Amino acid sequence: MKNPFYFHGSRKPDFRNIENIDYNDYWRARGFKMKSKLLPREAVLFDWIQPNSKVLDLGCGTSRLLYDLKTKKNCDCTGFDTSQVAVNGIKAEGVKAEVANIEEKDFVLTENYDYIIFAEVVEHMRFPEDVFKKVIPHTKQIAITLPNSAFYRYRLGLLFNGRFFTQWYKHPSEHLRYWSHIDFMDWLGAQGLIVEKYKAANGFELKDLWPNMFAHQVCYLAKTNINS
Repeated sequence: MKNPFYFHGSRKPDFRNIENIDYNDYWRARGFKMKSKLLPREAVLFDWIQPNSKVLDLGCGTSRLLYDLKTKKNCDCTGFDTSQVAVNGIKAEGVKAEVANIEEKDFVLTENYDYIIFAEVVEHMRFPEDVFKKVIPHTKQIAITLPNSAFYRYRLGLLFNGRFFTQWYKHPSEHLRYWSHIDFMDWLGAQGLIVEKYKAANGFELKDLWPNMFAHQVCYLAKTNINS
């Protein structure tokens, strides 16, 4: 019998067709085609980042953000990604990029930046605390976008459907860490970061008034203790 209280805001996970992830194959299948405009979360970060800044995007994928920062704000931009295919695509658009796995033990930064970006990346990491320890000494500010695990649709899906929200495409291990907006604010503080501002990138109409409930994705700008 169909549940009369079934809530359609959550996606039913398909555990029958789980595939291991090779991000080079992923980008080959998807193809590299830069979007004609920034995604809402990218637009927030674009507005926050000052012109003529030195910017590093960790896990850049094929985002348009670095391209727009370079061409419209004269920023010195570099992208790191685990996929050579994604890196080649970014470089073809005139943006500096290189292959790097930021979770490898031997990963180090050799330069300093005005901003380091983690856009929809932190939730994919096993030990983001270790990565932040490495990068914080090399930047003045960290810009982050993150899905809010306390989004009201996820709450209702668990309440009425009895299902946790699905935040993966091919394999359940794609998202490894989950935060509500409130939890993530605490987490950033525990890393020694000072949150200068945050903004809901999308969600329900009340997202700016009550982001922990109604924001689907949240953007954060956090200051480090580096002053120069």
